[in-house]
Amino acid sequence: MKDGIPCSSLRILIVYNPQKPNAIPAAEEARKILNRAGIQTGLQAYQAQPASEESLARRACDFNIILVLGGDGTILGVARQTAEHPRPIMGVNLGGFGFLTAAASHELEPALHCLISGNYRTQNRFFLEARVERPSNVENPRVFHSLALNEALITLSQPGRLLKLWLGENEESALAYRADGIIIATPNGSTGHSLSAGGPILEPHLPALVITPVSPHSLFNRPLVIGGEKEIRIWFAEHPADLVLILDGQIRSTLRSSDQVIVQRSKQTVPTISMPERAFSQVLRYKFNLGESV
Repeated sequence: MKDGIPCSSLRILIVYNPQKPNAIPAAEEARKILNRAGIQTGLQAYQAQPASEESLARRACDFNIILVLGGDGTILGVARQTAEHPRPIMGVNLGGFGFLTAAASHELEPALHCLISGNYRTQNRFFLEARVERPSNVENPRVFHSLALNEALITLSQPGRLLKLWLGENEESALAYRADGIIIATPNGSTGHSLSAGGPILEPHLPALVITPVSPHSLFNRPLVIGGEKEIRIWFAEHPADLVLILDGQIRSTLRSSDQVIVQRSKQTVPTISMPERAFSQVLRYKFNLGESV
């Protein structure tokens, strides 16, 4: 199936992570191949905390595809930084696991030819919207707001202590958790931290969220899959002093024990590009080394 933009109209921004080995040579090679095909390109080094005058979001508006050379963390950062004006993102893995990437580093040239020919698939992935409300701030109770493509984690900044919290749509329908932390993940994030904590894998298109306790202190605290339209509220049964909210492993917000954390599916999405011949089951098999049973 071809979801592509005609080659004559293609403008591709190449974003590379300079912290990754061989990122600069890979970016130069990608630019050479694309320019040879008559495609306009731009080149930009990824910055986790860019200065306003170097805004990736502003730069990306001049292009219709973003090619990311890095790992999953680079893709997560690029997706958040360009969320207001999203562009289809194709990732080429120069990092470790690289579940979100469409191709491995040795597949750079075939991946580029997919872009050039328009022979690729796009799929919209939704963000989480996380905000923190502080009732003591009467005039402006919202003290934090951000997006996450993978997950929101609530935990204690000092590991090894028990966190007691309530989770629900309101106090009447709340669930009590005793655990080292709790993760609310998108289908996109179900293959990340949530999976390592024992959560299920969801196909990326499913309109659902996964709630996974981290090291639960109960035999019956199991991951929970809920409809993506629900608003999840988390508040705390006790008063720990070192609570923290972490989004995509990259954004941190210190919490007070009186805070409420609200997590819900965002209306904002990001289109991701994949190779045409790779179904989700094939990606799982490759990334997790799921060979045939003997």
